[in-house]
Amino acid sequence: MKRIKKKKWLIGIIALVFVAVIIWNVVVMSGASVAMPVSVATVSGGDLVQQMDFSGTVMTEQTKVYFAPVAGEVATVEVTPGDPVKSGDVLMTYDLEALEEISKETKLQAKAEGYGIDATMQTIQKSQSDYAKAVKDYDEAMQYVNHYSACLESASREYNQALAVRTEYETLKAEVDQYKIQQAENEEPNPELENLIVQGEARLNELSGQMAQYDYAALEGAVATCSNDLNEYKALAQQYKAEKIENPALASQSAQQSVLREINNMSKEKADDDLETAREGVKADFNGVITSVDAVAGQTVASGMQLFILENTDDLKVSINVNKYDLEQLKVGQKAEITINGAVYEGIVTKINGMAQTNAKGAATVTADIHIDNPDGNIYLGIEAKVKIQSDAVENALLVPVECVNYDTKGAFCYVVENGVIIRRDVEAGISSDMQIQIIKGLEAGEQVITQVTGDLNEGMEVTPMPQE
Repeated sequence: MKRIKKKKWLIGIIALVFVAVIIWNVVVMSGASVAMPVSVATVSGGDLVQQMDFSGTVMTEQTKVYFAPVAGEVATVEVTPGDPVKSGDVLMTYDLEALEEISKETKLQAKAEGYGIDATMQTIQKSQSDYAKAVKDYDEAMQYVNHYSACLESASREYNQALAVRTEYETLKAEVDQYKIQQAENEEPNPELENLIVQGEARLNELSGQMAQYDYAALEGAVATCSNDLNEYKALAQQYKAEKIENPALASQSAQQSVLREINNMSKEKADDDLETAREGVKADFNGVITSVDAVAGQTVASGMQLFILENTDDLKVSINVNKYDLEQLKVGQKAEITINGAVYEGIVTKINGMAQTNAKGAATVTADIHIDNPDGNIYLGIEAKVKIQSDAVENALLVPVECVNYDTKGAFCYVVENGVIIRRDVEAGISSDMQIQIIKGLEAGEQVITQVTGDLNEGMEVTPMPQE
């Protein structure tokens, strides 16, 4: 609409200039003195919106690659590239008969292997039981060894004490008897010998009393019994120690068999799970378009093989290329108006790529994504879209047509008509649209500004203003 309006203005300006030239020629030829007519626009107030125009391509915001969930033969492929699908639509089915046979074979094999695992586990468990009993027996034998060691030590200590008393008694008695013989052989009594005899007999009486407290036979028997029991349990402890020595591979074998049993059980469970998954087939997770198909009916697919690519049509964007001039004004979050096949949609700038790319003309551009807020079924992936993005806006601004502002080495300026005379007025321009430009400084509302500046116009020239329609 704005381009049509601009064309009307240009046509109107051309017509006015044409009429003005005719009048000017008529006046000149008649010899009359008259001011040159010029087309002018009046400085007015209003709101102005500055926008950027782009052309882009409709793309999806979400792409999903489908892989084979289980290995098996493909029964049917329900889609081709370009097919629209709804969430839940079946894309591919498996040959269930073949998978059921595989599941049966897997279970039978797992069952057979399970028998061997169970037999091995029983052997290992018996070995572990024997080992545990040997450990227990060894621990009990060592308790008895410790007990009879203490018993032998106590009995031996008491028996040795009794033997020491008896030995001292026998030794001292022999000495006293010798003293008595010597005394009897002397012609005169020897006081020294007599004293030794008296002291010795007194000590012998003490030792005799101590010996009476000991049962030598019982003590000797206790030592013998403790010694025999100790030796017996030492032998048993050695035997149990040898029995409890674990086979170094026993624990490892047990762990391996436990793992094998777990794997065996998992194999049976996986066979059931795979069959159940195959019954479901491969289904679309969302509304979209199939853009790639690798699955073929009758083909045996491996688990994880790529099957399809699905692009979401409910979550769309427009990808645009932005030059360095527009990039300064583009911001994430800006509102956008998107036109696709004549229909208008709302959008918002969601992403500006941080790296520039060189286009076919050698110019550096940056891609940006415009999310479509309200997509419908009339939008096709890959189609061209026109995008208008509001970069700036002002309210109650002073506005003039864009052709009123001229530029030279001194900057921006306008030709204003004051009292029928052209006056140059330096101005400060703001934002602009296709039709109008904001004047920040240099003009006032209601002033008349020449819209079409030609080489025939000079400052100070008398002119007749002709307002635009």
